Amino acid sequence: MAGVFVFGSTPELAAEALACASEAGRRATVVTTGGQDAQGYRSLDCEGIVHVQGGNPLPEAYAADVAALLEDRGAQAFVVCGDPTGRDLAARVAGLLDAPMVSEASVLRIEDGGIVAHRLAFGGAVVRRERIAGFGVVSVAPGAWTPSAPPDADAPVEMADGNPDARMQLMEVRPLEKGTADLTKAERIVCAGMAFSTKEELEAAYRVARALDAEVGCSRGLAEDHHWFSEYIGLSGVQVAPKLYLGLGISGQVQHTVGIRGAQVVVAVNKDAAAPIMNACDYGVVGDLFAVSDALVEALGR
Repeated sequence: MAGVFVFGSTPELAAEALACASEAGRRATVVTTGGQDAQGYRSLDCEGIVHVQGGNPLPEAYAADVAALLEDRGAQAFVVCGDPTGRDLAARVAGLLDAPMVSEASVLRIEDGGIVAHRLAFGGAVVRRERIAGFGVVSVAPGAWTPSAPPDADAPVEMADGNPDARMQLMEVRPLEKGTADLTKAERIVCAGMAFSTKEELEAAYRVARALDAEVGCSRGLAEDHHWFSEYIGLSGVQVAPKLYLGLGISGQVQHTVGIRGAQVVVAVNKDAAAPIMNACDYGVVGDLFAVSDALVEALGR
């Protein structure tokens, strides 16, 4: 059963890792661990599912078991959808196997002699090409690959005994308070930039979002500097692929525009005609974002 193995902490994330492997020309096997419902992965288009059983709900606790499984099966690659859980597991598996790892891959090819991956470097200014001879671990950003339409599949599940690390225990679960829905699944996004000087001014972005039936996101500064949002759109944040992206007061630095490259239509509103976002958008409006926002809401009749 040698080949490519993938991991996703949810069936949706596993589907993205499978899409990455499929684009690389390989059909993959899904690995799940104790605490995950293997039955929920059976509708995925994969070779099969190997469920590593154990009493610990944390996938990271099974790193040694997953590493042993990959080594035993002679895996060519381990592709992980890199949410926090996936990144943790991927790094542990790579360390245990003393294997090379590529993080945040944007292009992946799996060849007989190894793995070729592209990843963005220097804030997205350049694309770095990396080659791994033999087995390697690759993480991909959530939202970077779009799964194909769900097939009429019923993947087989193979059970494997695990011995999870007893030092890792789940002590408490607290819901994460997020200001928006999952931006990676949003069809329309209104993104607020640093032109918003107060939190109260964000109501302009929310009015436009309500008129467009869209979700609201932000650039890095509003999340990390002002702490108005729990996440941001960009290379080191969330990468999105909506049908419509509307940027309000976004300057358009490379770190941000890399995160919206999957958008079908990009519209930008900025008072500076020379702002970098104007070179990355399909439609650009030069003007005061609040005046343009009000006019847009009025035009939409909302």
